[in-house]
Amino acid sequence: MAEDTATTLSRFVRDGGPGRNRAALIAGIALTAAIAALLTESPGTSFFFWSPLFIFAVLAGYRYREKGIAAATVLGLAALGVISLRAYPDPTAPLFVALPPFVAMIALAALAATIGYSTRERACRREGLEAVPGGALLLGREDRMIKDANRTFTGVLGYAREDLQGMPVSRIWPYADDRERFFATTIPGGRSTAVETRFVGRDGASHWFALSGLCRNDGVISCQVSEITRYREAEEALNAEHRRLISILDTLPAYVTLQREDHTFRFTNRAFRETFGDPGGRTCYEVQQGSRRPCTPCHGALVFTLRSPQRWEWDHTNGETYEVHAYPFIDTDGSCLMLQLGFAITQRVQAEEALKGFAGNLQAKNQELEVLRSQLSVVNKDLDAMVRERTADVEKLLTQKDEFISQLGHDLKTPLTPLVALMPRILQREQDPELRRLLEITAHNVTYMKDLVEKTLKLARMNSLYIELDLEPLNLRAELNKVLRNYEIPFRARAITLENNVPAGVTVRADRVLLGEIFDNLIANAVKYMQNGTGTISIDAAREGGVVIVAVRDTGIGMTREQLERAFIEFYKADPSRHDLESPGLGLAICKRIIERHKGRIWAESAGEGEGSTILFSLEAIETP
Repeated sequence: MAEDTATTLSRFVRDGGPGRNRAALIAGIALTAAIAALLTESPGTSFFFWSPLFIFAVLAGYRYREKGIAAATVLGLAALGVISLRAYPDPTAPLFVALPPFVAMIALAALAATIGYSTRERACRREGLEAVPGGALLLGREDRMIKDANRTFTGVLGYAREDLQGMPVSRIWPYADDRERFFATTIPGGRSTAVETRFVGRDGASHWFALSGLCRNDGVISCQVSEITRYREAEEALNAEHRRLISILDTLPAYVTLQREDHTFRFTNRAFRETFGDPGGRTCYEVQQGSRRPCTPCHGALVFTLRSPQRWEWDHTNGETYEVHAYPFIDTDGSCLMLQLGFAITQRVQAEEALKGFAGNLQAKNQELEVLRSQLSVVNKDLDAMVRERTADVEKLLTQKDEFISQLGHDLKTPLTPLVALMPRILQREQDPELRRLLEITAHNVTYMKDLVEKTLKLARMNSLYIELDLEPLNLRAELNKVLRNYEIPFRARAITLENNVPAGVTVRADRVLLGEIFDNLIANAVKYMQNGTGTISIDAAREGGVVIVAVRDTGIGMTREQLERAFIEFYKADPSRHDLESPGLGLAICKRIIERHKGRIWAESAGEGEGSTILFSLEAIETP
């Protein structure tokens, strides 16, 4: 409401109010002047008389221009007539005094008419600018200055309307080529000029506009502008996509074409041009077949006729065979085209021919194979019987071997047992030093033979196919402590240190007896290679995934690379002399068989001679609650 009131008041001041109010105002002023003339003693020089006339002249001239000047003149002449009548019978003196105010009144009416015309002209021009759909701009052709612009244009660029008035157009239009070409072609009385260009906003961002200008006779160019930034960005994006598509088509190993119904080409990719040459305006049968007539039958014509995809193969004069896939395609202008994709399939065709020949040979071979299969079936029946017979024989031999080894061990252990028991007593009674030394050698060899027999029997038992393990969850640290108790007293006397570093919670699935035998053999093996018979043996364990890795380390003489590779071979001894009768060399071999029966693995590590050795083996880990 306040805005409407302000607008009405502004128009009333500018234009003299609404039509009926303006007429009443002017008539009232004229009436006031008449009353003042009647009441004034000396109207020729009276201020009260001429003031309403001056006001009437200004308002009438401002509002009605030429008609207002005429009305002011009529009213002035009427005033001069009143003055003459009041001064009768000698009106000369008052008329002479009244002429200057009369002339001044006419001059004021003319000045007000000029001002009113200029004001209304500017108002109309501004209203016209605002009424233009889109943006509008007035430019001086000679001085290249911005005369005016509407809010739509200034709002896009981020300026106020007053900021652009009187500004050099180069400030917002820095692209000199576009600007100079526009001004050069926009001349007074000429045709309108259109250009697509960019203007720069207050924030430095570029905006695309379609600019259409017409130069008036006064040298002012009326411009209509429409922002096309989104369209240009979309166009640039489409052009980029078009270039990308053409690049992709040019990198394809197959040829791609767009073909018109008259057999000429709308598009060909690089593979087509490199293979068949640039088609120019020639037809497909001229370019690809070197013929002046269409092919018979023409597969491409079916694509246009049936509006459905087609596939065919054709042979080129260069010996290549091509497979073509054709599809109906509608161009952007609505015309019908055919999209073709062609692949060189010469090698595939040759391979298919070779495959056909191979298939024939294969069929013949299959027939021969059927004959052989029938013959083999007869042989297999006889072979199965032979295998069953031989298997029975082998099982019988294995049983006899196990019985023989068991009996041999029993027969060997029987005479050795009393010898092992009696030799220490004989040594105690014998006083002759020479004979005592011979008896010690004999006792040592008897003990060695007994150990050899026992370990050979163990190794044979572990090699048996029918041995069964009594697997159960075992606490590794507890089982190791049971083994180490047997070594505490003898090792203490020999200054050998045993360290059980196995964590308390480690549990493995193993045979209790065989697990103890593993530790016995590894500890005995470590003691055998102690320097000066003293040192440290440490046992560690750690879980890795689903297994537990056990490490038995010693500070002995160490092992070479060759010894590490052969450590688990039966009867192998690491001592160079091979005369060590303390052990038969079966301890690590027995450990290897036991670990393998537990589905684990065993290996040796050493940093070299004098650096000690480590025997490592793995066992299945058990989750502890």
